[in-house]
Amino acid sequence: MYCIGAAKSGTSSLAGVLETGFRAAHEPQRAELLDAVMALDTGRLGPSELNRYLCERDHRLRLEFDSSWANYFVMDRLATLFQDAKFIQLIRDCYTWVESVINHLIARTIPSDVQDFLDWWFEPSKFPYKRSDRGLEEIGVYSLDCFVTRWSIHAEGPAQVIPADRLMTIRTPEIPASAQRLADFLGVSVDLIDRTKSHRNKGNTIRPLLGLVDKAYLDDTVARICRDSMNRYFPEVRNSDDTSLAR
Repeated sequence: MYCIGAAKSGTSSLAGVLETGFRAAHEPQRAELLDAVMALDTGRLGPSELNRYLCERDHRLRLEFDSSWANYFVMDRLATLFQDAKFIQLIRDCYTWVESVINHLIARTIPSDVQDFLDWWFEPSKFPYKRSDRGLEEIGVYSLDCFVTRWSIHAEGPAQVIPADRLMTIRTPEIPASAQRLADFLGVSVDLIDRTKSHRNKGNTIRPLLGLVDKAYLDDTVARICRDSMNRYFPEVRNSDDTSLAR
């Protein structure tokens, strides 16, 4: 089983939910995996070599559940290499995800392997700051277009490469209430799902998103870039007023 949620979508919480009943780990050997992904992109590693690495890694770790945002970047290969594997996509609404990621970036010292990878993945040169991004630029994070675009790609990617019968999507706030649904998907007893560990690694909001960007700019950006995805996964969220940002 693999979790392919984006960073700050609850991958640690889901690992906690399953670690009592399964051999589970959160972000195992993350640095190695991220380096392998970038090595493939730059030509330092070939496709067959990456496949070999993933198979060797699986044999070495011997996990029943691997929960990591890094898995997203090799999910197509994992689905092909391990035909019986099931995948859990975690997703939170775009608004609160952007706020959570920004606060994570400014509150912690980001490991160099993660920072290098984020710069590669977010491609900030393609999404330069606008005048309305001044607050984001001042605290040293990416532009709003950058964050929202990546949210949209993460949201839509899994369904494009993983067969529907092997993919389950859980909205992050619904992890605690998804025990039976998760057990049914995995084909296990619900007693193996530990609901008491469903909210780990909770971040603190140091800088509210609406204190960094104008509300109209935020709502317009989300509508322009990912309205279809938001309607698909969060139809009740019409704009930032319908999220915890407004509270």
